Amino acid sequence: MSEYEHTAIIQCRAQQVLDFVSTIDNLPRYLPTVTNAMPQDGERVRVQGEAAGRRYDSDGFYHVDKSRKHMEWGSDGENQYHGWLEVRDNGGTTTTVVVHLSFEPNPAMNKRFEQQTGDRDRTIQEGLQNAVQSIKNLCEGRGGKVESSAA
Repeated sequence: MSEYEHTAIIQCRAQQVLDFVSTIDNLPRYLPTVTNAMPQDGERVRVQGEAAGRRYDSDGFYHVDKSRKHMEWGSDGENQYHGWLEVRDNGGTTTTVVVHLSFEPNPAMNKRFEQQTGDRDRTIQEGLQNAVQSIKNLCEGRGGKVESSAA
């Protein structure tokens, strides 16, 4: 299992950041490969999009603990994809966002990721960084979604 993480400082109140990132309808606004996200029963979500040149339609879990300012998610699929996001209140209008992914793509997807940037890990890390930068842009009102060059 490969692990990826990215941290950013956002000039916005922690509760505003948490409210934005934890709203399922906002997922397509900041996740590079997601084009549609729909809440399901309980703590379930369905996401659609395109990654590594392949369209996907995936179900998974999506848990938000607002008291801890923490989210967790994961797919039901073959890629063993799950992660967490934490919003840390730095006081005032400064917030730290930390996102962590655990991901083991299947061999075919591994190959597509390698073809995109020459390195699977670099492709995945770039996507993670773009997601966090998109959150920062949108929460600070300084732009929108950052598309991956290799998406």
